[in-house]
Amino acid sequence: MTLEAALPAARIAPARAALTRWIASLGEFEVRACEIRVATEPSADVDWAQVWRQHHRSAGGRPPPRGRAALGRPASADREVLVVEPGMAFGTGRHATTRACLDANRRARQCGRIGSVLDVGTGSGILAIAAARLGVGRLVALDVDPAVLPIARANIERNGADAVLLVGGPIGAVAARFDLVVANLLADALVTDAPALAHAVAPGGHLVVSGLTADQLRRVSAAWRGWTITETRAEDEWRTLTLERADETT
Repeated sequence: MTLEAALPAARIAPARAALTRWIASLGEFEVRACEIRVATEPSADVDWAQVWRQHHRSAGGRPPPRGRAALGRPASADREVLVVEPGMAFGTGRHATTRACLDANRRARQCGRIGSVLDVGTGSGILAIAAARLGVGRLVALDVDPAVLPIARANIERNGADAVLLVGGPIGAVAARFDLVVANLLADALVTDAPALAHAVAPGGHLVVSGLTADQLRRVSAAWRGWTITETRAEDEWRTLTLERADETT
């Protein structure tokens, strides 16, 4: 059996010393550590932003232009084409949760007047950009990770989505309310941030939450007790909920 780990150069010596001590301690438990060898070697620098480009295909099935991730099919008049460079940020349009959020946004826009959208955990900015393309006039894209903000800003500018206001910070800092709030987060974050997400939804507005799996559905749904789940979308193991806020008391 071989155990491999990638470490920064400055951490190799401490890690090796700790591993050596652990191997030596096995004798105290009468565990025979036979032929255990610790070896280190430098690894080549990897540009992970370039690696994904070599394997990525667009959500519409075309190779991305100039190595970027293109969403949509330009040959179809009823589709928009977005070009995003996700880098280390989440959101290319290929993941099931992103596709589900995009579709939920489109349907919400078609079913009623959506004048404002808040995209929580914007990542690459793809959901906010798509909302801008659908004609939403007031858009805020929010993320707590400062590292993804330059990526989102570049994608917003690349797609001409000038209506998007990009903000760094937690959802709890948002005082305004929106007709549609989209949160493609992990299940734990959805539950923890449920009160703040609920506060951000205007009366009669909608909330789209994604990033949860089938076995997390009940726990996440319980965080919005009293809301109406208007749609549950399933793709592979992922689930996306669209919820409607009935009044100020929910």
